[in-house]
Amino acid sequence: MPDSGAISSSRIPSCWDEEQPLLLGHIGKTPVIEHKTGWKHNNEGVTPYLDSLNSLGKKFRPKSFKEFVGQNVVARSLLTAISNRRITSLFLFHGPRGTGKTSASRIFDAALNCLSFYIDKPCGLCQECLLFFSGRNRNVKEVDSVRINRKERIKSLIKNAEISSRFKVYIIDECHLLKGESWATILNNLEELSQRVVFIAITLELDKLPHNAVSKSQKYQYTKLKEIDIISRSGKLCVAEGVDFDLDALNFVATKSKGSLRDAEMMLDQLSLVGKKITISLVYEVVSV
Repeated sequence: MPDSGAISSSRIPSCWDEEQPLLLGHIGKTPVIEHKTGWKHNNEGVTPYLDSLNSLGKKFRPKSFKEFVGQNVVARSLLTAISNRRITSLFLFHGPRGTGKTSASRIFDAALNCLSFYIDKPCGLCQECLLFFSGRNRNVKEVDSVRINRKERIKSLIKNAEISSRFKVYIIDECHLLKGESWATILNNLEELSQRVVFIAITLELDKLPHNAVSKSQKYQYTKLKEIDIISRSGKLCVAEGVDFDLDALNFVATKSKGSLRDAEMMLDQLSLVGKKITISLVYEVVSV
């Protein structure tokens, strides 16, 4: 059983407290600044947020690739792409639900505009990072694939892509829902766009995307997480929250989550509300084994 004193909490509010689709210009609240930076990591690699009423998954959402769980190859590849300045106009993140695609896209956004000279980005300390993690960076937009799913709206989105010294990033979740004409509009305009305009398309169903979209994108496959990674992350979250647990209970949660960290975090969230300690018997009762 880990020592609950091993993790010291940081005090930064979540920048993604509420999921607001289409164009998210302002996300969350301004952080409480500590030690002039407003950014702190604890020794266990999780970053709690101040006065958060969110679920564990949102409350401890990863904000750097160091905190990213179970997708080491993807994390290294994205950091290398940034350090080598090999940024394409269209990235495609695909894989099962709950494997970190959306979280990675947000970390990647922050890393793209991070001003640090070091390889490990985002630093969380520079002006661009502070703007991003306080929700005040207007260079990142999350796009609702259903509401934007018209040729005219895609054209308007592209037309309004401001050219600046920083990267302008559009995240399109569930991009498999886009119509053929919407995809055609994006693909036909990629070469005309500034090199600093980036689309990140996220999908669970790669086979439903047009062949041209797949072939013209830089693809990153997200695989189901290993149980050991889910167990490790679950233990850190429990310690950070001051929740006692039995290791065999976390083992069972990891098995039931079937490679989805999101599912594991949702189970932990429910279990932490039911009992003072997460035991195997409590898990059996809650998940109706």
